[in-house]
Amino acid sequence: MILVLRAILGSMQLNTLSFRTSLALVATAQVGILVSTLIALWYFGVDFAPLAVAMVIGLALVNTGGYLVYLRFKALQESSRRLSLLAEMNVEVNREVLLNEDIELIYRTILNYLFRVFNTASTGSVLILGDDGYFTFAASRGFTEEFVNHFHLKFEDCFLYQLTGGNIKETRLITHDDFLRLETVFKPGTWEYKSVINAPLFVGDRLFGLLNLDSPVSGTYDAKDVEIVERFRSQIEVVLLAREKYTANIKRYQVDSLTGLLTRRYFEDLFRRALDRALRYDEFFVIALFDLDGLKYVNDTFGHQAGDQMLLLIANALQTSCRHSDIIGRLGGDEFIAVYHLAEMGVMEKSIASIRSQLRSRLTRLGEAEFRLSFSYGLAKFPDDGTDQESLIAAADKRLYAMKSASK
Repeated sequence: MILVLRAILGSMQLNTLSFRTSLALVATAQVGILVSTLIALWYFGVDFAPLAVAMVIGLALVNTGGYLVYLRFKALQESSRRLSLLAEMNVEVNREVLLNEDIELIYRTILNYLFRVFNTASTGSVLILGDDGYFTFAASRGFTEEFVNHFHLKFEDCFLYQLTGGNIKETRLITHDDFLRLETVFKPGTWEYKSVINAPLFVGDRLFGLLNLDSPVSGTYDAKDVEIVERFRSQIEVVLLAREKYTANIKRYQVDSLTGLLTRRYFEDLFRRALDRALRYDEFFVIALFDLDGLKYVNDTFGHQAGDQMLLLIANALQTSCRHSDIIGRLGGDEFIAVYHLAEMGVMEKSIASIRSQLRSRLTRLGEAEFRLSFSYGLAKFPDDGTDQESLIAAADKRLYAMKSASK
């Protein structure tokens, strides 16, 4: 598709040069005819007047036709410009949506390209619908920072909802006449809407947000403009849906759905990187293994829902021992594992013992029952206790079970 667009644009550029050359030749010929007519009228006198009038009328008709051709030429130029930008935008937006983790940068990219396509827009925005049923700005052009920061628009108050009675399906052109019967909740200064393109963005069947191009001049946009935005909107929706599925798959791989800790596979990936880094740069770290005390009893006595609650509460408590540079994951069942980068054994021993003591010091409600939460743990240090994953985990595991045995 992009190759076809480029071929069309190349052809249009050649046609542009030919058209300009033709205009110059026609203008030169007309000047020559006009000069010849004036000379003939001066030389032959009144007898030549009827023919002179006819020639002037002919030139007027030719010029009128030429002006219409010129208007058509300008329209083709604008079409060529938009095709060029749309081809460029398709590639750039697809790349940003699929590869960039900064969603706000994606929205700004979308809006910036649309402003280049529709260079008559005075303001524009990408609005995102929150879980609370209100729109907020994800990207904007032409609005004041104060207006953007205070913008909080109820879904039912947006123009598209009012215009369609809530049956939002496709891109719509909102004209000055439409605005006479719509309620404008926000009025930025003295500026007034008169021509707006409003495009809904869906991810699957869920309304995700709105894409808006605004102008204070009536008739700025027409049906062709709406068609361009509608096509672009459809493409964006496909890419946003693909990105959401991709992100969900990545999250399932990275994050344990119950505890919010890293999954075992993802933790092991990061652990290997941490080990490689420590070997390369002569660094050190502490690895910790955790095993919940009494999870089987809680599951058997109070039910698995209470057991899940116990897992979550202890996982949240252990996360408080982690800094941004540390990693913590769920090995499976009732076991957690953590790596504390550039940490000393004594410091981590004290920190984790404090968390354990706080949990054991009070009763915690699990469903309808109360239970004293606790866990056992074992620590190992790189490189003192081992220089590979297996030896470090074995050392920490040995100390964990020593603690567990001592507490029985």
